[in-house]
Amino acid sequence: MMSLQHEDEYKSGIQELHHIMPHVVDRYNEFTGACFEERAVSKGNKELIALGISLSHRDENCVRYHVTEALHKGVSAEEIWETVNVAMAMSGGMIVSQCVHWVSESLSQGTTTPQ
Repeated sequence: MMSLQHEDEYKSGIQELHHIMPHVVDRYNEFTGACFEERAVSKGNKELIALGISLSHRDENCVRYHVTEALHKGVSAEEIWETVNVAMAMSGGMIVSQCVHWVSESLSQGTTTPQ
């Protein structure tokens, strides 16, 4: 869960941003609120999706927030860890994909190693 100090710093930053650009922050909050409403996908599953994306983006604030929100929405720790596993697989998959394409192409084009 997000530490109280970390959460307080985040909330303070959001309040400052709201003071500077209230119309933007309000519209953003409305937009994200609508995106996380329960429809075909449950609120808990939406939190897991957001967690996976947050992990991939290395966004600590969002990771902590979405773990907490997922728990509040009845998601189990096991489901959270499975989501972490999928995020790890996707991140690793990205490296494999880059390796196959970028590294292989570079090597086949005669890229040499400096001596």
